[in-house]
Amino acid sequence: MPNYRYRALNANGELVSGAIAAPAPGDVAQRIERLGLVLVDNVTPEEGGVTGSVVSLFNRPKPEDVTILTRDLALLLRAGARINDGLELLAADPDLGRLRPVVADIRSRVVSGESFAEALARHEGLFPPMYIALVRVGEASGSLDQVLEVLAGERTRSEALRRRLSDAIRYPLFVLGAAGCVLLFFLTFVLPQFASVLQDFGAKVDPIVGVFLNISTFLRGNSDAVLAGLAAAIAATWLLLRQERIRRGIANAITRLPAIRNIMSAYRTALFCRNLGLLLGSGVNLTTTLRILIDMMATTGPSAVWSDAADRVRHGSKLSDALAETEALPAMAVRMLRLGDETGQLPMLSGRVAEFYEAKLQRTLDRAVGIAGPAAIIAISLVVGGLITSVMTALMSVSQIVG
Repeated sequence: MPNYRYRALNANGELVSGAIAAPAPGDVAQRIERLGLVLVDNVTPEEGGVTGSVVSLFNRPKPEDVTILTRDLALLLRAGARINDGLELLAADPDLGRLRPVVADIRSRVVSGESFAEALARHEGLFPPMYIALVRVGEASGSLDQVLEVLAGERTRSEALRRRLSDAIRYPLFVLGAAGCVLLFFLTFVLPQFASVLQDFGAKVDPIVGVFLNISTFLRGNSDAVLAGLAAAIAATWLLLRQERIRRGIANAITRLPAIRNIMSAYRTALFCRNLGLLLGSGVNLTTTLRILIDMMATTGPSAVWSDAADRVRHGSKLSDALAETEALPAMAVRMLRLGDETGQLPMLSGRVAEFYEAKLQRTLDRAVGIAGPAAIIAISLVVGGLITSVMTALMSVSQIVG
């Protein structure tokens, strides 16, 4: 739907301007009249407008930008600003970076008569269903500023948790990558210097060293093909990872690994309970909450167990009983949620369970990082050190023969 620029007079006789999303210019005039404004110029199509569903791949806002928008808008609303005024101020805020055109589009839709939640729903890739559901509740209850403040806090906590998880994965991968580069340098530039000497004198080498010598010869003789194949593999991996189905399949496979299973179990439990408490505490009913959480939890592993649990709740089961029967959460978490079911304090206890498993996840990640980094360094040191020892042994035998 295109945006149209307009200029009009308000009830105080002041000249105002803005943009309205409408199917045609005639619809703009009708919407302006409903807003109590008097059109003074012909409406004109807005050039370079951003629609809710079109965001450039290389200009896509970051999740952190959405968190900044949420926090700043909550502060403006709490200070007494109207929603359209707050959005207008934020659309010019450089701190929002790539999100500014999106904010301008949301404001134009709000001015044209859409609710804030409806305007956000047009940017579904940026604002998840849980976010939109809570905003809708805040608008209906007149507590939008409080809901946005809670959302900003939860998004900040969730982003910090994801950063800790990604850092725990990134550090061992970085160490292994650096060690692999060292090994590649050794195979490509160092080992060939000894290979010619060993071959000229017919030295007897260890079978393992012989394998690495063959690898070194292959790399040097087919460097162009190897580089082309590596570039093709990177490009193919990037294209595959852009597909949601492929990413979920890889995530499901990784979460089954013994070393990862406990970490992901704690992460899923913390994520589910944190958002369960947030949605229920904001007034969203349990059925709608579970429907929202199914899509969220599908990104962390198989979604069948969550769908099964939601179906059981819809048919009359308690949430804790459904989670216990499907084994979607650890037994300790289920016991705490059952206590919440029985006492009517499910939102509060869900938050406590999330805090417990977030702390447990942090301890597990700290231990994993503390072990993985040194283990990777020791492994590559043994490989390179063993190769050097074998090569030097072969060279010593050659020197004895020559001597």
